[in-house]
Amino acid sequence: MLSDRERSQFALIEQGLLTGDPLFVARCRAIGRKVHRSVPAAARPARTMQAAGMIPTLLLGGGLVLLVLGGAAAAVPIVVAGILMAISALGLALTTSQQARPDTPGATG
Repeated sequence: MLSDRERSQFALIEQGLLTGDPLFVARCRAIGRKVHRSVPAAARPARTMQAAGMIPTLLLGGGLVLLVLGGAAAAVPIVVAGILMAISALGLALTTSQQARPDTPGATG
């Protein structure tokens, strides 16, 4: 929740955008309308890493382990590898369809 000071600063930023870049504001509003017209959140199934399947879950776990080990050893390449591994796991989990994951509970295949 924003404080009164943060709300006023946010309003100033919005006003600046409205006057400074009306094309950007129009595009953002169009995207917002498309998002709100899509399927309601209550009708969408919940997306979890557990429901994503074993491979993305293991990739995410391995990426997080690399992040911790690389941070402890102050080894930048290990941290970068961990970040890339975690991002690829999340991307794989988002792009893989539920039907393509027969190892998840409740999946129909």
